[in-house]
Amino acid sequence: MIDPSRLPHPGSSNVPRARGSRGRGQDSPRLDQKKEYLSRKDEDLLQKCASLSVIFPAFNEEENIETLIELARRVLPDLAETWEIIVVNDGSQDTTSAICDELAAAHSQVHTIHHSTNRGYGAALKSGIIAAKHDLIFFTDSDGQFDLKELRQLIRWSDEYEIVAGYRKKRRDPPHRLINALAWHVLVRIVLGVKVRDIDCAFKLFRREVFNRVQIRSVGAMVNTEVLAQAMRLGMRIHEVEVTHFPRQHGKPSGANVRVILKAFRELIRLGRHLRRVPQGQTGLVSTVKRL
Repeated sequence: MIDPSRLPHPGSSNVPRARGSRGRGQDSPRLDQKKEYLSRKDEDLLQKCASLSVIFPAFNEEENIETLIELARRVLPDLAETWEIIVVNDGSQDTTSAICDELAAAHSQVHTIHHSTNRGYGAALKSGIIAAKHDLIFFTDSDGQFDLKELRQLIRWSDEYEIVAGYRKKRRDPPHRLINALAWHVLVRIVLGVKVRDIDCAFKLFRREVFNRVQIRSVGAMVNTEVLAQAMRLGMRIHEVEVTHFPRQHGKPSGANVRVILKAFRELIRLGRHLRRVPQGQTGLVSTVKRL
């Protein structure tokens, strides 16, 4: 189970300073990777956003999902005036589905979406985003490798940037996954020119308006690359924030599965041409759903 006692206190860390103008009326860089830091007053850190949807894609996470949801229920009231948790059970074959349904029945802010079969990470995120009701949309994995309290650091930049993306200070994964991640990072830079330091970090916050223009066609691990590539082509601003990453305590990661890796490479090739040119008038995921 996840041990909340090992998670750092949210007020103890510093956060990156934005580069360029802080005004919404002036253009600031689409991608800010400056390594400067500043201290924030306690009252600034206690500011809440108006409304927040939190999405947890889950596949065979019976050992992690209950602890994660209960932790989120304790953290989110301090971060948002109104909030919801959306768990997307992506065809789990263990008791993840039953656990999620029990928690949804017990707590009105918890909602569960079930995929009858395992459709893939991108498909799970897409279902969660379509169901999200609030102004800010955040997602993270259900394996407990991130500190939910650090979401506060992302929220404080959300007035200035359309997307706030976490990057792992030190990635706590087995060596073979680190090698795979490095190879994928280099390939994405070469093929798509997306220069984000940790493109697949599952700790990202979006303004809802992002998905009025950004589509999700990927069903697998390519989804992070697809969304950020479109956002950059459309001139959206992206800010990166350092976050803590913990070793996985329970369950098995699916990202290192050969089938998942091959699907990601196929999607990269298939979407490469499309992602290089994104029409400015493109109708996004949320807008498309509203029109149906």
